[in-house]
Amino acid sequence: MRAILSGRRFSLRKVLRWLVIVCVVPATLVCAALVVSFYNLQVQHIRQSTLLAAQSLIADLEREFAVIESGMKVLATSDELASGDLRTFHKRARDALAPGVVYNYILTDRQGKQVLNTLRPYGADLPSTGTPPQISRVFTERATVLSDLFMGPVTHKLALAMGVPVGSGDEVNYSLNIGLDPARIGALINRQQLPEGWLLAVLDSSGTIVGRSRDAQRFVGQKAVAEVIEAAHAHQSGVMESLTKEGIPAFTAYATSPQWGWTVVVGAPKSAIESHNLRQAAWVILGVALAIALGLWLAHAISSRVLASVHLLNEAAAHMRRGEEFQLPAMLMTEADAVSRAMVEAADAMKKIRFFAEHDPLTELPNRLLFETVVNRDLALAQRKPVHSALLAVDLDKFKLVNDTLGHACGDEVLRVAAMRIQQVIRASDIAARIGGDEFLVFLKDTTADGAMDTAQRIVDLLGSPYSGVEVAVSASVGVALSPDHGASLRELSAAADHSLYRAKRAGRKQAVLAEPPDARGG
Repeated sequence: MRAILSGRRFSLRKVLRWLVIVCVVPATLVCAALVVSFYNLQVQHIRQSTLLAAQSLIADLEREFAVIESGMKVLATSDELASGDLRTFHKRARDALAPGVVYNYILTDRQGKQVLNTLRPYGADLPSTGTPPQISRVFTERATVLSDLFMGPVTHKLALAMGVPVGSGDEVNYSLNIGLDPARIGALINRQQLPEGWLLAVLDSSGTIVGRSRDAQRFVGQKAVAEVIEAAHAHQSGVMESLTKEGIPAFTAYATSPQWGWTVVVGAPKSAIESHNLRQAAWVILGVALAIALGLWLAHAISSRVLASVHLLNEAAAHMRRGEEFQLPAMLMTEADAVSRAMVEAADAMKKIRFFAEHDPLTELPNRLLFETVVNRDLALAQRKPVHSALLAVDLDKFKLVNDTLGHACGDEVLRVAAMRIQQVIRASDIAARIGGDEFLVFLKDTTADGAMDTAQRIVDLLGSPYSGVEVAVSASVGVALSPDHGASLRELSAAADHSLYRAKRAGRKQAVLAEPPDARGG
């Protein structure tokens, strides 16, 4: 090159070699930047995907516990417990056991001593120790408590316990506890659709592994990796790089339930993204080799195309980071086209994961988390102006009979149809959610008592219509609570609506019942 600039004679071969080198160096740098950019995009996608997967499973786990808690609260308010007829309650509790997932029902007193255990005949000697210490919080907090993993004193197996208070008013006489098989958590994990090689684990509040998607028998009951436990205790959710229990480097996302203190951990092996990055690097090296062989003009063409592709990919990445819709044009390079397809697939996958993190997979109605977010926001806005609203608690009558006689596939179809019928009744400004099992919640904005009862009755009428292929006479009961008459918060409205739903059930089902004033319900 100096020979050319100085006007001296030069070798064409030598100058062309220099020209090729000068042209290839920028192209090589651009390709390296593309590989780094693609690697960073992959890492960002993996981090977001693992975090969304962890948050989605936390939502599923909370729905699972909500269903169990709801059933236990119904059992805790039984007439047998209220009257002290423990023998009859013992039989009823045994009949209510779900085989394979529930070990037993246990009634304990304030000292943690077992008063009743469905694994033992009524009146038989019961263990005086072994009740998880966390259950004692039922008496002090007068709220539902979920224990960590422990060894059952009767089953001699690893178990979980959920306890609900039994009593009247502010006085808690007993704790009604249910012993759960950790296999129930394992079944929930196995239903998750995870990419190949990913790892999923559920930890209790102490960091002990309760369920795991791989080698569960080996690791359930052990403590999780210390750095993961520390991170989960410090922050409700996040993504980090850590080692699995097998010592495999992974991108690890975690999300902790604010209600139960349990944590879901999702790990994606770093080896997969690194091997993919090596393949991309190989393509870059091949491109550089071709650029050297073809010469200056081809090097110039490749560099121009690479720069254009990088510009388009950076614009698309900016849209992707902001969560905006984008459509990539056809890339000018094969490698860049592969990156664009991967980005489009990543964006679609993120949309799906985000959707199912906020919606019920079966009915596609909003789930409890999204419902509570929307309703709490609307209730907060309603406090600024005199606007009335209503909460409807909807429960299908005889739905269990559908599952028992026609199978769960038929039951799922009934739930889907019921969800569509509810959507047909309510307005676009209202919101309906499935909160577990055959239970739905409906929030009506800017309504009156007459309007709420009219909507509730239409729901009763429509849900009581025949279901195709279902001989069971499925109907619905609805409890209605008004804001602010029956409560200003979602918790107060839920309690009032549940109470009126219970009255509707007790009065013969297939009807809508308006909540009583707070004084009539005992405060």
